[in-house]
Amino acid sequence: MVDGGILDHRQFIKALVTLCRERSSGTVFYNLSSGLSARIVMNRGEISWLAFGEHRGSEAIEEIRLIDSGRMSFNPSLKLTIGKQTLPTTPEILKLINTRSPERKGRSKGPSHKPINSKPINNQPPVDRVFNKNEVCEIVVRESIEFVGPIARIVCDEYMKSQPTQISLNSVHKLIDTMVLDIDDDAKGHLFKGRVNELLQLD
Repeated sequence: MVDGGILDHRQFIKALVTLCRERSSGTVFYNLSSGLSARIVMNRGEISWLAFGEHRGSEAIEEIRLIDSGRMSFNPSLKLTIGKQTLPTTPEILKLINTRSPERKGRSKGPSHKPINSKPINNQPPVDRVFNKNEVCEIVVRESIEFVGPIARIVCDEYMKSQPTQISLNSVHKLIDTMVLDIDDDAKGHLFKGRVNELLQLD
């Protein structure tokens, strides 16, 4: 049994992504102070079964996404399942669990990089430049997924929710810096940042 300690929702998602990338097998427990517990069974990095209280499968996903924080642990020798579940793909499950909801408040208290031939998406002069947020997001996700896995899409989509269709240069830099924090490796973060800066002609 590996005790991951108390994790907030974002840290919990990152821990799940790490287990997926490591192709881990076993059961993840996410225990609330109320005594309720989420259970996520993994088989070689793929999520195959979920439960939260009496909820199973897709219903459990809806409940788990409402949790603010809890104590996470992982038991690689245990696979607790009751019946087969029809679930979305693992990246889709991670994205669904990470979807923010206003109901979440206070709940806790109760593949490889491919060569890019893309042209820069914006040739405007640096002053008052604006960018299409969808094009920026695609480039950022494409350049970071080899370093952070499925969480790349989650982080980008979450950031862009509050952004207009056309975003400022400052907003682009903030997104890049946010992704660099998730990479957790200075050399890889620098490489990612350089790639995106080149494609967007930010320098």
